[in-house]
Amino acid sequence: MINNQFCEEFLQIARDFEESPLSGFGPGKGSLSARDYSDSEMILITPSGMQFSTLTSEDLVVLDLKGNIIEGKRSPSLDRIFHLAVYNARPDVFGIIHTHSPYATAFASLAKPILPLIMSLVISAGGSVDVAPFAFPGSEELGQRVVESLGKKSAVLMEQHGVLAVGKNLSKALEVAGTVENVAQIQAITESLGGARPLDQKTINEGLIFEKNYGQPGNSTKD
Repeated sequence: MINNQFCEEFLQIARDFEESPLSGFGPGKGSLSARDYSDSEMILITPSGMQFSTLTSEDLVVLDLKGNIIEGKRSPSLDRIFHLAVYNARPDVFGIIHTHSPYATAFASLAKPILPLIMSLVISAGGSVDVAPFAFPGSEELGQRVVESLGKKSAVLMEQHGVLAVGKNLSKALEVAGTVENVAQIQAITESLGGARPLDQKTINEGLIFEKNYGQPGNSTKD
């Protein structure tokens, strides 16, 4: 039901993620999912416990928005609960990446938000990256807390767990995850130098207006 081109694009981004600094080692590095452009009720997600570099289209799992397996022989990621919670709450989201990138996850382990220190975080994530209070991985409670803390933004930290980044497609979600990690590193450095200085709310609001017209004209959901 999911076309081959969509699967191949998904697999390429999964491999790009695995080779990037955002990815840790081993099968517990995170998870990726994408909503089908032609059928927004269908979600493609990575399988549980497998290296992304080894995946083929046959390893991917297709879920509906209730979590039922529509296609695939593998067990879907345990993270599917919060992926599906976000898709159900945010019809604008077509791609999600969950990472354990080191700097951002360090802030998550402290339940400490990543501050809007530079405009790129405002444009990419919508402002500060807030923290969803801890809930056990794979629980409905975690899904609810992620949705509440994410709000209308594009990134959220999960306390003592990691990062969730969303976008209008999977490629954009990967960009968001990269920006979050970059600003987390900047914040760690600035705090070691004496203190972080976030942008003021007026500047953030102006940045959010600017973000609506940012990029090339004529971008579609797939861009």
